[in-house]
Amino acid sequence: MTNTSKGVTRRALLAFATAMAVVPGGAALAQSFPDQPITIVVAYAPGGGVDTAVRAMTDVMSEELGVSILVKNVGGGGGAVGNSEVSRADPDGYTILATNSSSITLEPQLNETMYDLDSFEVIAKAGQFQSAMITGADSSFSTFEELVAVAQEEDRPILLGSYLSYDRLLMGYMADSAGVEFTPVPVQGGNGAIQAMLSGDVDVVLSGGSWAPLVEAGDAKALFASSFDRLKMAPDLVSMKDLGFELGSASSMMFLAPAGTPAEIVDALAAAIEPAVASETAQTVGQRRNVDMTFYGPEEASQMMREELDAFAEFIEIANR
Repeated sequence: MTNTSKGVTRRALLAFATAMAVVPGGAALAQSFPDQPITIVVAYAPGGGVDTAVRAMTDVMSEELGVSILVKNVGGGGGAVGNSEVSRADPDGYTILATNSSSITLEPQLNETMYDLDSFEVIAKAGQFQSAMITGADSSFSTFEELVAVAQEEDRPILLGSYLSYDRLLMGYMADSAGVEFTPVPVQGGNGAIQAMLSGDVDVVLSGGSWAPLVEAGDAKALFASSFDRLKMAPDLVSMKDLGFELGSASSMMFLAPAGTPAEIVDALAAAIEPAVASETAQTVGQRRNVDMTFYGPEEASQMMREELDAFAEFIEIANR
């Protein structure tokens, strides 16, 4: 959890104004941004982890920036539709993106997209998803090994509720290693994946955090974490390393702006996001949805995205051996 006081925010904004004074035209920019509502495009359907976390942050962001913050859900393509829309937006800071990092660092490596990491300026990392593969409480299996055994005994593929390239890559890698087949069943966002699992339409889904309250309520079972190491917020759950796999990966909630957005505007947006992440409302949502809500600014978050891009390239290479 990041503790950020109003004083820190004021100092950040003072630094922003000072920087503007030495940038050509900067003084006018400092005075004018923002002077109208800002739209956050959430690249997924309502009700998922990114959407819920963003909506928990908007009041504080609005207070910090002095303008209304609008949330627009643009789901589809595992984030690709919303990502594409923002990549083409004017680089003026008034349309920004909230998305899963893997939709930027992985999707363009697997499929033809209208964007890649260079299509954006990284504003901030707001949270780390505590992702896990889960199944319904009534399933006959409770571990990955038992899931594989059921698929072999029933001579059928594992049915995966899928809305991200990453969940398909992960399950393909694991199923191939275990000698079983899997079939991705398209669903609409994380909320759609949960509904498909609860209704018994699929065997498993990869959840970025929504799984925690379901498991606590006895409606679902967590099989394993998708990260290589154990999760910070669920240390008792076995990881990919525990299962004997070479790789695992985690994904983050990122705020991005179209490429070409001035650094000063990016910094101003980041200065508003930081206290929003640290707010009681956002931290409560993080605890409830099993998302580690910790802020990282533009420089650190950008480096994390580059490292994740390289890690997924290695993941793809190993998975395709």
